[in-house]
Amino acid sequence: MSLLQYTSKEMFSSTELVRKSKNIFDKLNKKEIEKAIILRDGKPGIILLDFNEYERIISEYINLKDKNKNHSLTEKVETKKEEIIEKIESEKDDYKSTIDELEKLEFELDYKSNKEKEEPLKEFWD
Repeated sequence: MSLLQYTSKEMFSSTELVRKSKNIFDKLNKKEIEKAIILRDGKPGIILLDFNEYERIISEYINLKDKNKNHSLTEKVETKKEEIIEKIESEKDDYKSTIDELEKLEFELDYKSNKEKEEPLKEFWD
């Protein structure tokens, strides 16, 4: 049964808890009831659990919390990885275009320098 649901055999008044605590604790230890709901002014106020049940619930909570934490870390890593890949691709494109521009400039510079160097042939004896 769920810990959020309770039956009438699991409900005890606060006065009953004070007077019959040994009886209530024995029922919890013998697993006759899963939990004891202590009523204060007719409303649920406190829940008593067997300590082994409490430890099981807490360990399950911690496992789920760690799983969720690992899942969110995995998502963050994947997002960061995608950002880095996009950045690398962008820089790669920028790099290629820069290299192309440099090659064009080099060609133009080589061409101009070759034109300037051309001189008419002189005679050896002149």
